[in-house]
Amino acid sequence: MRLPSGLLLSMLLASSLAGAASNAATPSLAGSWTLKSAYDLHKDGSKTFGFGAQPQGTLMVDAQGRYSLQIYRSNEATFVTDDRGMRKEFKPSEIASTHYGHVKLDPAAHTVTFNIDLAYVQRWNGTAQVRPYTLSADELSYQVPAQPGSDTVAVSVWQRVKG
Repeated sequence: MRLPSGLLLSMLLASSLAGAASNAATPSLAGSWTLKSAYDLHKDGSKTFGFGAQPQGTLMVDAQGRYSLQIYRSNEATFVTDDRGMRKEFKPSEIASTHYGHVKLDPAAHTVTFNIDLAYVQRWNGTAQVRPYTLSADELSYQVPAQPGSDTVAVSVWQRVKG
């Protein structure tokens, strides 16, 4: 069966546009990101800042989804003094969060999965961590689900580095 050339051209154009639309609809994390904010969100809506008021961090993702992520505590003391003058050292997890591996977005489920090869927190090594996310323009935000017995969700907000 021979198709009229106009119909064939229309079918090819529609197929090409559909492919382009599906590629455009699949967001990419590839590139460099800088940490905009990191905080703990409590059930009552209040926020605390486990990494300090101005934590710093970087997230780098290549085209194949390999990533490296680092979050560091603000340039503040690594201890506090309580009301009685007792010194309390911060736990290592309150000073830095760093891991690398492969990352993948699931736009339909609005989840980002970090398949962690190696992490500063050793119990994360070899795990897959699934987190709800939002990605709008060049801002990525995701939530680390609350740990058992905790009322807090850790939130990280990243800004894509331009140029």
